[in-house]
Order: sequence, then C-alpha cells, then structure tokens
Amino acid sequence: MRVGGRGYGGPNRIRLPTPTPPSPPPQEWVDLTESEEEDPEELVPELSEDEPGEEPQEEPLEVQPPVPSSAPPQEQPQEDPEDPAVDPEHPEQDPDDGDAPPSDDDEDDDDAGPVVTTTHRWFDYPLPVPRMLREALEMLHYDQFWITYVGTRYRHPVLHDDWDMTVEISIPDEFGSRRNIHVRHAPTRRNSHEAAISDAAREALTTLCHAHREDMAITSRRYYPCRSVERLDAWIANPEAEQNPRLESTIEYLATLNTDYNAALDELDMVRYENRKLRAWVAHGVEPA
Repeated sequence: MRVGGRGYGGPNRIRLPTPTPPSPPPQEWVDLTESEEEDPEELVPELSEDEPGEEPQEEPLEVQPPVPSSAPPQEQPQEDPEDPAVDPEHPEQDPDDGDAPPSDDDEDDDDAGPVVTTTHRWFDYPLPVPRMLREALEMLHYDQFWITYVGTRYRHPVLHDDWDMTVEISIPDEFGSRRNIHVRHAPTRRNSHEAAISDAAREALTTLCHAHREDMAITSRRYYPCRSVERLDAWIANPEAEQNPRLESTIEYLATLNTDYNAALDELDMVRYENRKLRAWVAHGVEPA
C-alpha cells in the first residue's frame, strides 16, 4: 500500500507545517543582563496605550535619574559673618521676618504674665472726700440714697496692682428697685483702692455741686469746688456778704489746686497708657518708634 503520494514528499513521509519564527521583543524592553550600569529610569518598562499590559498602579513610583558625574557641583551661597541682619548664634532666624507676629514661645517668655481681674464693692467708705459727698447729698434732700463704689482690681504677677473705680449714687424707684441718678468714674487708675475711691468721690462731688449749684448756694457747703463734665477747670462761688480777704484767697487757691489736680490726673492716665504699650512692645521684642 502506498501512503503519501504526490504532494507529500515521497513514500512513507508526512509533511509538517512550517513553524512560525518567534517575534522579536519590543524595543521598549531592555535586557537587564546586558549591563548593570544602565540608567535606572530606562529600567522601567513603558507600556503603550495600544498594547495590553498589566493594570497601572494607583501611584507609580518615579525614579529620579542620578546627576551625571560630569556636571559641575552647585555653589552654596555663603553667609557674610559681618552682615548684621544675620545672627551667627541663631542662623535659622529669617532677618526679613521682622513684621511676623510673635510666636507662642515669645508669649511664654513675657515676664508680665496674665493679668487677673476681680471686682469689689463698697457701700460708702470712711475717707474725707466720700464723707463730704454724703453730706452734700443730705443737704440736697435725697432720701434713701445709696453710695456704691465699684472697683476693678488688675493684679499683675510682677508689677503693682491697678484699681479702676466707679461711684454709683442710686435712689429707690416706683417699682421697688433702685435706679442710678449719678455715676462717675475715677479719672485714672490708682495703685490702691483708697486713692481710687477718693478720686471717684471727688469727681462725683464736683460735678454734683455744679449740677445743683443754685441749691448748694444756700447751704454751708456752698464753697465746694464745682466743675462741669466737659471741662477741667473748677470754680468756687465767691462769698458775697462776707468780706474776708483770707477766705477769698483760700477759695481762689483751692479752685486752682483742684484744676491742676484734674490736669495732673489726665497726664497720669496718658503716662499709664503709654507704659502699658511700652511693656507690650518689649514683651514681643519690638522696639517702640
């Protein structure tokens, strides 16, 4: 029996299909066995959008190529040791950062510390000026009046205490409660509550005598200094029937002293305000202008 025949290459021979030669590798692939000094960036295979490949990572790592050895080294800027804007002991400080707000460390270094504020009340007080204020209210026929001194104490851990004082004069109303008829404040803070009470009482006495000067003119307290709220100068009623040179000169001198005292208290208040600003500037390391 003859197997194969024509077209099969002779008897007893089977013709196999020609094998397909293997496809060359893509150019993007790099043979890792060729050299160990290749660029690390070229070791990462790049897949084309048309080529099917592995799913991309969410955040692929980026390999920075090394700086070639032939590149010249970059020159580092050198700080001038004689530059006054750079502190050699603290080189990390930015000299242009002068307008920056103070940090928490600067606030902790503030030797002033926190100021504790408390409120205190006194119903009348045994001092000369508060006593004269009570006598003036009695002569003006105020019934059931209360004189309350409300003081605010500012306690500083290092510096002296400051007192801010307010005097409130109240009378009963038709609703069973009380209402203020006269409220005055001390011109400036004082170091003790006695001095602050005396200033507040004198402020209330002079303005009260000015508001009721016609009623006070027929009393024995008509020579109390009077002053309006808008002015600093005080005045005292001149004795009309009494021709006493000593009394006239004493009254004139007393009015002048009262006016100068008002001006001195205003200047003291301004000095205290400037002193508080100066302490704040020094605490934050900023020189005052």
